[in-house]
Amino acid sequence: MRRASEDHREAHAARLPGGAQECGVYPSDPLKMRVLANMVRAMQAKRLLEVGCGLGYSALWLAEAAGPGGSVETIDRFPEHAELAEGFAKEAGLESRVKVLTGDSDAVLSGLHGPYDFVHDDGWFAVRPPHFRRVLELLRAGGVLAMSNWFLLVQSMAEEPNLDWSEFAGPNWRENVQAFARELASERGLEVAWMMNPGVALAVKLA
Repeated sequence: MRRASEDHREAHAARLPGGAQECGVYPSDPLKMRVLANMVRAMQAKRLLEVGCGLGYSALWLAEAAGPGGSVETIDRFPEHAELAEGFAKEAGLESRVKVLTGDSDAVLSGLHGPYDFVHDDGWFAVRPPHFRRVLELLRAGGVLAMSNWFLLVQSMAEEPNLDWSEFAGPNWRENVQAFARELASERGLEVAWMMNPGVALAVKLA
């Protein structure tokens, strides 16, 4: 499925003015998903929400971990991503646990009703996501918000990052990443920890 994502991204990017970044199908690292899936199992989380479906790679990990009676609602703005993700969920026998919601994440989130036990935000990248507050509203007390792509925090503090991230995240990416990290760390009602390998922030909503 990861290979299918790479092939899709290359083909889709050729049709989009923003290229590969606009397509945005970059599946999460398997190690990261194993960690998050085990957290879902430990919490016995049943109602899960994801921002950034892609072709459904991480949604399938989470749906499997949620077990019978669990559900994952995952959001993507491209209908073709939703169609492919639904097909992969059916192949995996998890179609009853995965629901793909199509549209702009802010618009979709505004129409959802919580509470959710676990939220995976794989849609944010460098810049503070505009849906941050809404996601916290939808999360139950004691629930967990997992945010991928925090490898950028280490990169933002390195003298020589392994890539020119300004190409992907804009010229102020260092400042933006660090500002959002400070906001997360100081957010009242959240207990936040960062795991730099595999690059994820875990925030427990205390109240």
